[in-house]
Amino acid sequence: MGVSISVNLGHDSSITVIEDGKIVVHLQEERFNHVKHSSVPILCTNELSKYINKIDKIRFHHLYPITAEPTYILSYLNFVSDIDCNYPLVMESTFHRMQMYRSHHDLHATGAFFHSGFDDATVIVIDGGGHTYDYGKENLSIYQVSSNGYNILHRKIAGDNDIVKTDLKFIDPVSNVGAGMAYEAITRFIGFTGIDCGKTMGLSAYGKENKDVDPILTIDDHANKSCKPNWSALEMSYTEANYHSIGECKIPKEDLAYRIQKDYEDYLIWICNEALLMGSSNNLVLSGGCALNCVANYKLLKSLPSDINLYVDPTCDDSGITIGGAISDVGGKGNFKLDTLYLGGQLQYEYELLEGESETDVVSKDVAELLIEGNIVAIAQGRSEIGPRALGNRSILFDPRVKDGKDIVNRVKKREYFRPFAGTVLKEYVRDWFDMNRLDESPFMMYAVDVLPHKIDEIPSIVHVDGTCRIQTVTSEQNKNYYDLISEFYKLTGVPILFNTSFNLAGDTMVETIDDAFRTIRNSEINYMYLPEIGKLIQTI
Repeated sequence: MGVSISVNLGHDSSITVIEDGKIVVHLQEERFNHVKHSSVPILCTNELSKYINKIDKIRFHHLYPITAEPTYILSYLNFVSDIDCNYPLVMESTFHRMQMYRSHHDLHATGAFFHSGFDDATVIVIDGGGHTYDYGKENLSIYQVSSNGYNILHRKIAGDNDIVKTDLKFIDPVSNVGAGMAYEAITRFIGFTGIDCGKTMGLSAYGKENKDVDPILTIDDHANKSCKPNWSALEMSYTEANYHSIGECKIPKEDLAYRIQKDYEDYLIWICNEALLMGSSNNLVLSGGCALNCVANYKLLKSLPSDINLYVDPTCDDSGITIGGAISDVGGKGNFKLDTLYLGGQLQYEYELLEGESETDVVSKDVAELLIEGNIVAIAQGRSEIGPRALGNRSILFDPRVKDGKDIVNRVKKREYFRPFAGTVLKEYVRDWFDMNRLDESPFMMYAVDVLPHKIDEIPSIVHVDGTCRIQTVTSEQNKNYYDLISEFYKLTGVPILFNTSFNLAGDTMVETIDDAFRTIRNSEINYMYLPEIGKLIQTI
C-alpha cells in the first residue's frame, strides 16, 4: 500500500504517516514549537525523515480550504528533505487540490470509527465548528458507518439561514451557534480563550444553580426535536467588550460554568439517543472536540441502555483529523483499532548535566520511595502520547494520598486552583476504587468517573470537588515501566494509584524531547526526573 501522509494546516496542526496499513507516527506541531494549538506544521515536516524515506501519497486539510496554501510543504519535501516524494497531484493547482478534501467532520468520524474496532457504528461528531461550506459551517454530524463506507444521517450547518441553499436532505440549517460554540462562548466570557473549554469543565464543579442564569441550551423534544441556544443568555458572550468584563459581571463565573456544563450534558445525552434512533447499530462512537468533555462522557455512559456500546475517540481534538485523512487514503485497509496512544516522537537520551545536577542509577522501587517522601517526580520515556492526555510517557507524578496535593502541584505547574488532576490505576484494582459502570478499562482517560465514597479520603489529591476523578487504567502490556512503578508504590502504601498530570508548566505544551524535559524541570520546582528506559534518575539543583 505504500506510504501515505496526511497534513493538517489549520489550528492543532499535525502530520500522520501510514505505511502498509499501520500508523507509523503522528506528530503534533505544538509539541515542537511550544505554541498551543499552532498552525503550519513546519517543524513536524522536519521530523518526517526519522520515520520514512519515501512518500507515495499526500493529503492536506484545513477548516477554511479556500484560504489554505500547502505549497511550502510540497516544496520542502521535494527540494529540501531527503524523502523520495512519489505522490500524485504535485503538479496540480493548489485550489484544485484543496477542493478534493473531505469535510472536517468526515475525517473525525473516519478516524474514530476505525479506532473503535467496531464492525459498524453510529458515529456522532460535535465541535465548535467544522468544515466551512459556502452555505455555512458544520457543528454536528451523525453517520452510519461500517468498514464498507459511511452514510451521513444528519448534519447541522451553522450560518445565516437566509443564505443556506442546499438540496441535501441530511442538511439542517441552524443559527450560527451550536452546542460546541455555545460552550466556547461562555468559556470566552468567563475569561479564558475559546479553546480552553476544559478549564470551564473543571470550574463547573464549583458552581451551582443560579436563578439569574437562564438555561443556555434548550431542548425541544416535541415535534421539532431540536436543541437551540438561548440568545438572551448568550448575547453577553458575543459582545467583544464583554470578553474582558468579568470583573463587572455580578454572576459568579463558577455558576456560568455550571450552567453550560449541565446544559451540555443534557444535550449530549439527548442527541446521542436521537442518533441511535436514526442509525441501525448498537455501537455508538463519539468524536469532535466536545468529546474531550470527560465529565459529560461518563454521564452519557451511565444513561445509555445496557445493550449500547460506547467508544469515545481519544484523538478527537483537531490534531486527530490527519489520522482520519490517512486512513481514508488507504480505504481503511489495515489494522487501525487503537490499542495505544504512544505513537508520537521517540525520546532520545542525549543530554548534558549542568553544574549541581546529578544522575543516579535507580529501579522503580527507588522512585516509589521518592514519591512517598512527598517529592514531585517527572517521568519521560519512549514515544510521546498523541492527543491531549499524558499517559505515563510524558507525565508528572505525585503521591495521591497527600491531602493538599492538588494545591501543591497546581502551584508548581502555575495552574488555576480549580484545575483537577488525573489518576493512573493498575487495571486489576480499578473497581476497588472507582465506579466504572460498564467499563472494563479506561486506558486513554476519556472519562471522569465517580470515586467510591469510602475511598475518597484515601486519595484526596486526585478527587475533584464533585467526587470524580479522570482515570487511566494501565497494564504491564500497555506500559511496563509505568506499571512497575505503580506496583512498587502499591506494595509500599496499599494504594495502586499514582497522581498523574501532563509533563509541562502552565501555558506550555506537553514535553516532547529530552531538551524539553530538562528545560521544564530546570524552570520549576520539580527536582526529579525518572528515565526508566535507561534506569536513570536526574536530580536538579
